[in-house]
Amino acid sequence: MRFEHTAITTPKEILANDHYVATPYDCSKLTPNAEGIIPAGTIVPANDATAIGVLLWDVTPKNNPNGTVVRHGFIKQSAIPAEPAEAAKASMPMIIFE
Repeated sequence: MRFEHTAITTPKEILANDHYVATPYDCSKLTPNAEGIIPAGTIVPANDATAIGVLLWDVTPKNNPNGTVVRHGFIKQSAIPAEPAEAAKASMPMIIFE
């Protein structure tokens, strides 16, 4: 059996504090960026009224499409890749962006 070396970077901290609730999320239907990563802080499934939460850590779908989505908590707005749309904020009332 042959193993592939994958470099792991320091995870980006999107949480404003340690009070949060997160659930598993299948990221296989999300589109990764040019580096093949769906970055931490991505609003899923989209930055609109369908939003259910914020991706807690980077996900590399090629290696493993499973992610973790924060559904309740305090998120550092400056640490996420895109500003949340008003419709997304409205659909995630248990998430506070600071």
